[in-house]
Order: sequence, then structure tokens, then C-alpha cells
Amino acid sequence: MALPSWLQAARDHYTPNPQAELHRRDPAAWARDRLGVHLWSKQRDIFASVAGHRRTAVKSAHGVGKSYSAAVLACWWIDTHEPGEAIVVSTAPTYKQVHAVLWEEIRKHHRRNDLPGTITKTDEWTVRDTLVGMGRKPADHDEHGFQGIHRRYVLAIIDEACGVPKNLYTGVESITTNADCRILAIGNPDDPNTEFGEVCKPGSGWNVLQISSFDSPNFTGEPIPDNLRHLLPSVEWVTDAEKRWGKTSPIYTSKVLGDFPETSENTLIHPRWITAAQGRDLPKAGPDTLGVDVARFGTDRTVIAHRCGGWVRIVKTISSSATTQTAGEVMALQRQTGRPTANVDGVGVGGGVVDLLREHGAPVEDMQAGGGARETERFLNARAEWYWALRERFESGDIDIDPDDDQLAAELGAIRFEYDSRGRIKIESKDDMAARGMHSPDRADALMLAFSVTTKRRVRLGRF
Repeated sequence: MALPSWLQAARDHYTPNPQAELHRRDPAAWARDRLGVHLWSKQRDIFASVAGHRRTAVKSAHGVGKSYSAAVLACWWIDTHEPGEAIVVSTAPTYKQVHAVLWEEIRKHHRRNDLPGTITKTDEWTVRDTLVGMGRKPADHDEHGFQGIHRRYVLAIIDEACGVPKNLYTGVESITTNADCRILAIGNPDDPNTEFGEVCKPGSGWNVLQISSFDSPNFTGEPIPDNLRHLLPSVEWVTDAEKRWGKTSPIYTSKVLGDFPETSENTLIHPRWITAAQGRDLPKAGPDTLGVDVARFGTDRTVIAHRCGGWVRIVKTISSSATTQTAGEVMALQRQTGRPTANVDGVGVGGGVVDLLREHGAPVEDMQAGGGARETERFLNARAEWYWALRERFESGDIDIDPDDDQLAAELGAIRFEYDSRGRIKIESKDDMAARGMHSPDRADALMLAFSVTTKRRVRLGRF
């Protein structure tokens, strides 16, 4: 397929040139001449799009240098315009992402390359006492959070763009109204039901680029300096991602292919809820339990999750263990964490773990997922009731999960539900997931069990 004329022209003219006017038009040439950095082809495509289009959206796989590219573009914008004429404004889903990711990259380039002015630790860039750049995270509902910014040349950067709400996109549009302004929205395409998903659709008025792991030099053979190869997705990482998540997993589609996953009406926990839970910082205070999903088969693993209030983490995985070893691991964790009750999947081999814990006087609950639900007209069984309450916790923002646990995120996003002939909610079984090529959701089940609390009167998920 032939490249668009604007992109072909940008690639054909990617040559070093010290002239200031060329550098203003060609940010890739500026980066090479001014910073001495190497940009691979897809990064140069991003730079050409920002130079040539008012709005650029980049659907990016994990680890291909999206924040690095945005930081270099911010530096280019300020270095090639007179102070007072131009400003860079950036935002992200959280201030931590604004400060510790994009603006930390901007500070590095500023220090290393003698760029003009001063950048503070509060993410403000000034040149001759004139504000030329700032990182901000207004309230999600505040579309006026950037009001008052009036410059001819405004570059607005929306980093981790899938997590930024529509109101902030509206706020960014309000400060980039003239032909010399630019917007760059860049991030992992986790959820199509977001404003980032909308701007990436055909006919949105945005120039949309996609970067897959398979586009990167470690797969295409594009020549790059050796010291950059380890910063890009490796063949080993992609192969492992395929094994762990499966090619049809939403997280594989987003993190590896750089595209939006298809989410259906029967997706139990929506990707944007999972992403929000990964970025949350809840206190470790409140009900304290362990969730123990006991392995059924040789390839499955016993997984233990520790929940404290809304905070939850996977704390142990065990392969091919006897029930005695599993029970011992649970009791050791209980001693280390103040003897929380262990909610154990007591179906099948898990029943032996329950019996051993009871024999030793350890606090334990026998969780029978196939047992009857308390709301029998609404749920097929207890498992459906527990998982639905977990879904409600994600939807309401009352859960904090490990931001680095991609396997857990993949499992949570892959679970589906349906209605039986009586209109009751039914959660997809592990066998049904395996039939469509998905891995057993052991980590997701452990997390669900950690929040499941049995009482004599009803079954709840930590809602006291």
C-alpha cells in the first residue's frame, strides 16, 4: 500500500540540516542535529504528522518509545520558537504520570543538551521569565482547566491518552484553535469506549497512526544503534506475551499490536476500569483476607491474593504442589500478615486444603463457587454473584490492583458473562475460556475470592 504523500515526503526529506527554518518544519531533523538522537522510522512518522497536521493520535504498543517521542517533540517546539510565541501544555490521567513520565523525560533532554531556560520540579518551563511549558492534571470534569493560555503556537500533548476523559480533550481543543497549534494524543489503545477511541475512528478529523511491536526494528531489521535495541520490544517478550495472554486477549491486542481490542456487551470488566484500578492508590486499610485459587491441572497454578480494604495484590503463585504444601504456604502467609481469613476455592482438590487449614486451627472459609447464590433469581450460582460484585467494585472505583501485573489485567479483561434461559447471570467457565484459546484465569479467581466474604445471612464482596 502506498504511503500518504505527506508521510512519503517527510521520509524522503529526513536529512540533517542546520537551518533554523528547516528545523522548525522538520522536528526529526532538529532532534538529530540538536540532540544527537536516533529516531527510528515510526518515531519519524509521528514527528512528521505533528509538523503537518493539527491533530495527531498515535495508537502505540507497549515499550516503543511513545513518551520519549512526546518529550522530544516538546523540546523541539520550545527550541524552535521565540519565547512568548509558543507554549507546550501536557496532561495525562494522573499527575504522577505527568510528572514522573513525560516531564522527567523533558528534564533529561533539557539537562543534557543545553536547551534554553529553566525547568522546575513542578513541571514548569520558563525562558527569560516567560512560561513556555507546563504539565497539568485538571479535575476530570474540568474542561476549563487549561483556560487562560493564549499563544499563537500551542502544542498540547495528551499522554496515556486512553485514560484521559472527554472533558479534558475539550479543554485542550479550546486552547488550540488556530492553524499554527498542534495536538498530540498518544497511548496504549486499551479501550475503544473512550474519547481516545473516538478520535482514532475514521472521519474524526485526527491523523491517526498505529505502532505495533512488529513494526519496531527488532522485528523489521531496520538499522538502529545497538544501545537502543534493548529499549524496544524484543522477540522474546512478544513470544512470551502470546503464550501468557493469547493472541485473542484484549491486552495482547493493545500492548503488542497497538490496536483497540473488540469489547462486546458481555465483557465482564471493561478495560478502562482495569486501567483505572492499576493507576489508583488506595490505603491498605479495612477488611483483610487472602484469596486462594487452588490449581486443578498440571499447567494451572495455585494463586494467592492478599486484600486489605480496596488494595489487593497477588502475593504467591505455586506450581504442581501437593495440598499439604499449599496449606503450609497459606498458613505461612497468614502468620506474616496478621492471620487474615483465607477464602479457599474448596471445589475439588481445594477441599483438601480447606480441611488441612481447619485441622491446624487456621482461619479459613470454604468457598463453593458452584453453590447456590443468595440472589437466586439473578445469579446462576455463587461464582456469578461474587464476580458480579467484583465488577461493581471496579466500576465504582473501589479497588487498587498492581499496575505491573499485566497477566492479571489480561485475565480480568478476558472474562465474559451471559444470561441463562431464566435470565440469570452466568460467568464463563474456565473450560469455555480454554475452548476459545484463553488461559485459565487463576489470578483473577484468586482476586475475586479475596474480596468474597461469606456470612450466615448473605454473601458479599467486602462491603461492610
